[in-house]
Amino acid sequence: MSPASSTASAVPPFEKGGQGGFAFAFAPTKVKSKSPFIPLFQRGKRLAWIVACCIVLLAACNREPPRKVVLIGGAKSEKGAGLHDYPNGIRALEAILESSPDARGKLEVAAYPEGWPADLKALDGAATIVWYFDGLDKHPLRDAARRAAFEAAMRRGAGLVALHQASTVPPDDALGLPRWLGAARYGMFDRTTQWAELVPATASQPLVRGIDAFAYRDEFYPTFRPAAGGGKFVPILKAALNPQYRDGHYLVEDRAEAANVAWAFERDGGGRSFVYSGAHYLRTLDQPDARKMLLNAIFWTAGLDVPENGVRSAAPNEAAALLGDKGSTAEREATRSAEPRRATFHIDSGRSGWRSNETALTPEKVAGDAFGLVWESPQLDAADGQAPRLYASPLYVDRIAMTKGQHRGAEFAVVFAASSNGYVYAINARRSGDVAPGRILWRTRLAAPCHLQPAPLDGVPTGILSTPIVDIAQGRLYVAHCDPQKRWQAYALDIASGDVLPGWPVRLDEETFNAVNANAGPQRVPPKRRFDFRVQRGALNLSPDGSQLYVVFGETETGWIAAVDTRRARVSSAFAAVAMPHRGSGGIWGAGGPAVDAQGSVYVVTGSGFDGYQDSLHDWTQSVLKLSQPGPKSFVLQGTYTPFNYCRTAKMDIDLGAGGALLLPDAKADAAPRLMAVGGKQGNVYLLDRDKLPGRLDRRPPCGDDASQDGSLLAPQPQPQFGTRGPLNVFGPYSDQDAALDLARARSVPAAFRDAAGEDFLFVTGNAKRAQGSSVSVPPSLARIAVVRKNGGAPYLRVDKIQKTLILGNPGSPVVTSDGPRNAIVWILDENASRSALLSGADAPRPVLYALDASTLDILWRSAPGELFTSGKYNEPAFGGGLVFVGTDRIQAFGLGGRKFAGRAETAPAAKRQADPALAGLDGEAIYGQRCAICHDHPQGNIPPRSLIASRSRERIVEALSQGAMRAQAQGLSAEQIEDVARYLKK
Repeated sequence: MSPASSTASAVPPFEKGGQGGFAFAFAPTKVKSKSPFIPLFQRGKRLAWIVACCIVLLAACNREPPRKVVLIGGAKSEKGAGLHDYPNGIRALEAILESSPDARGKLEVAAYPEGWPADLKALDGAATIVWYFDGLDKHPLRDAARRAAFEAAMRRGAGLVALHQASTVPPDDALGLPRWLGAARYGMFDRTTQWAELVPATASQPLVRGIDAFAYRDEFYPTFRPAAGGGKFVPILKAALNPQYRDGHYLVEDRAEAANVAWAFERDGGGRSFVYSGAHYLRTLDQPDARKMLLNAIFWTAGLDVPENGVRSAAPNEAAALLGDKGSTAEREATRSAEPRRATFHIDSGRSGWRSNETALTPEKVAGDAFGLVWESPQLDAADGQAPRLYASPLYVDRIAMTKGQHRGAEFAVVFAASSNGYVYAINARRSGDVAPGRILWRTRLAAPCHLQPAPLDGVPTGILSTPIVDIAQGRLYVAHCDPQKRWQAYALDIASGDVLPGWPVRLDEETFNAVNANAGPQRVPPKRRFDFRVQRGALNLSPDGSQLYVVFGETETGWIAAVDTRRARVSSAFAAVAMPHRGSGGIWGAGGPAVDAQGSVYVVTGSGFDGYQDSLHDWTQSVLKLSQPGPKSFVLQGTYTPFNYCRTAKMDIDLGAGGALLLPDAKADAAPRLMAVGGKQGNVYLLDRDKLPGRLDRRPPCGDDASQDGSLLAPQPQPQFGTRGPLNVFGPYSDQDAALDLARARSVPAAFRDAAGEDFLFVTGNAKRAQGSSVSVPPSLARIAVVRKNGGAPYLRVDKIQKTLILGNPGSPVVTSDGPRNAIVWILDENASRSALLSGADAPRPVLYALDASTLDILWRSAPGELFTSGKYNEPAFGGGLVFVGTDRIQAFGLGGRKFAGRAETAPAAKRQADPALAGLDGEAIYGQRCAICHDHPQGNIPPRSLIASRSRERIVEALSQGAMRAQAQGLSAEQIEDVARYLKK
């Protein structure tokens, strides 16, 4: 409004003028009066207006002009939306500052999003400068003219805010930065990208006003080198960081370190600086506390007072707006990424053992020089001084987004491991950013492990023995564990965090099972064993809809399969392998556990113990059982099969259920029936029509000697061991009497494969023996079995090819990888020792992994002696991302680009046997009565009776006590006392 204006309307006493000032204006007021004098009150009003305007004018004249903030960005340097997106970062900062009510009139912003301003005078008059660009060899100060302009600004006291890599200098040239920042990062020495909690280091510094501890995911730099003297360094934010990359290496070991992630620096001679190593992601600017800290830093370095509650902003999602919907998955708080499939033992729920979509592993590549050890995790956690053992096979899932801990918000390929010491782990399977493969992403200890009595199983704790199952669609891992107080329990864990889900664990005990037992018998009989030696070794499985978790028990007085309702976290049904009052047999212990078909039917294979035969109703010892998915009426028995000679094998611990059932992939419609295959300790392989199992539903058929009456699908030709038709014996010599313990012929699940012509094959592992009663293994240990379908007749099995040189110790189940019918490889993990070998001590066996060409059975590759660490028993490798994962006392991964094994540092030799002086003078009879009689004079399950032990040679008894399964019981005995025990038993 012009001063000459004569309008009579109301006029403000001042209006905003040019930048930083005001234009002062008066508006005369016309007054109607007959008096020649202005009334007194009118003169007072005019005077008040004049005084007020003068006060405003004086304030405007004394008002400090806004302080100049120069924002300098740089070129975007990483792929992916929002990663090192410096141009948009500067634009976001500019918008945030302009939105701040606290900055209005106090700051004026000059922004250069694309890089250092061409006009070197752009820094003139700057109160503070904000850097957000790459450092190292891309650092702008490597240009002499820019450095001179910058240092001139620093010398006159300008502030400096350095974000992320802007404080990184070349290793051999600090660019003079430490004197201005208080410290610098020299080269790419170390870094970590993680979810971290950032905690204010001091409450008195203005930079932390309005900021509490906060957590989010970012890339941080743990190590900075301080300036050599001068200035005041004040930590602003501290964090426990877990470095992922350091000094040229991706770190597998996860160790937390305290670090300053932000600090303030007051320079000698004036000037303030602030450094924050975060802001790798553009979305950092939308994190409320991080954004407020940066605004506080700009105020403070510009010499402005920071408000009591910090500098406010009114643009809370500026970075998100710039990104639109293109934000990287790695930046976001993760939602679980899942595919509708499972990760389970032997590839799938049907236990086919065939991974038919493997494109990276071919016979040519595996046999070449480039195949070897790619990475290995740290050794997993010990318990009570005992190293872990992985009886459970590892499981691979290609993509999981973490929701907790330092890796929250990041996505990984994951290998799950579960140990005998009661831990479950998620382990990174391939490098993701700076997170090394083999690094533990999360670990969960379920509880302390059991120590089975009267002797620990294999001399180690019994925590987790069975392979868990991952329901990827539901984001759950199910696992069974034994702890000393509550014994066996089923757990459900969140695969993205490792947390045990609400309502879990579920207790798995006989009292609970008997309440819902679908094969109960006329009366219950309490356990006869003095100790609870139940073993949950069979792999877990799920119903097709994921509503039922199947858990089996063996090496018990009664074998069980139980169903756990996964939605209600309770046992919903159970089926005893033997209806009471009979006890002491029917264990379902094979590593394969239950198999489940697409229609929901469940298949289990039972075993026996010594003297496990009894002829009674609903006794399914040594049988294949087909059960319905539990419904309102619990399990329903739908079909059975029992071999012809079960009464003899049941007495001698020659388990049919030593591995488990394989459901062959469905053939063409005109090639029915749907088939399943079963192995066992006797070395036989049985083929069955799983829709027409031949047995009754109330009792087993009569036991006999005529193999041709066996109800499985038999070859038309006579079998050599019978002289008639009968089941196929693969690993001989055939015996009804001597195929238990170290004389067992097989304890594995076969693996299926279908060739280009549509022909089906099975691969089976085991141990042929030198002679009847011999524990010495001879070839074959691997055979390929053809499934013969001719002229519409019933299918049958025929040995197609054997491996003639390989001798395995105690092999796990074979697994086949192929690209459809092409490039098939058979993988076998062998314990490399007898069944009775203990897994504790420095002399515990080292397993060997084999890869064989499925066509020729030639060995393509094998792990070197000592390359694998001690493992569990009956486990198998897992596959994914072109790698082969083996569980030992850690996870070891093999693949292309791996290194050849060059040996390991020698471990201390096993301690020599030390005789206990307190046992001096005891003879063999007294020692047997003190240490052995409680089990072998009253045997249960797989414990051999004294009479069977006495039938062994003296040498075998001595070996078992000094090196084998009974070594723990012989602790403290001298060699002479062990010999004396053997002589006593042989009397």
